[in-house]
Amino acid sequence: MSGFPGGHAGLLVSALLTHALVGYTLGRVAVGRPWVGALAGVVADLDLLVPRAWGWPLAHRGITHTGLALLVAVGLVLAVTRRRDLTVAVGLGYASQLVLDATTPLGVALWYPLSRAAVTVPGNAHAPAPAVVIWVACVGLLAVHGRGLDTDRVPGLR
Repeated sequence: MSGFPGGHAGLLVSALLTHALVGYTLGRVAVGRPWVGALAGVVADLDLLVPRAWGWPLAHRGITHTGLALLVAVGLVLAVTRRRDLTVAVGLGYASQLVLDATTPLGVALWYPLSRAAVTVPGNAHAPAPAVVIWVACVGLLAVHGRGLDTDRVPGLR
């Protein structure tokens, strides 16, 4: 992905923003919890803070990018909050992260611990052109849904 604008740093920023926007959109449209969806859409990438030397399953695209982690996240939110809206927003946001990353050449170990084999689907959501299409689709869905971007809850935005 050396041809990405801004190099690897540009790819990371674009990917994180895409994950956040898709999670935001799903959380907003499905249950009115956009910021919960946005947070859940990026939380799996906390593993970017883990040194690569630590290897799998701790480093990037390890345990946090599995169906097991999705189930744990959803289960924890449900157990702690007992709130359907928060649980659904977390589930949709986290699942969107896995789906988008499955479109990349690395894929995700969706079925871990049953298998470490990477699940991949055609396409690459983090390439520039598909990322733009995803952004336009999200903004369009938000506009059609009639709620637009929830800027009234972010300090400094109107």
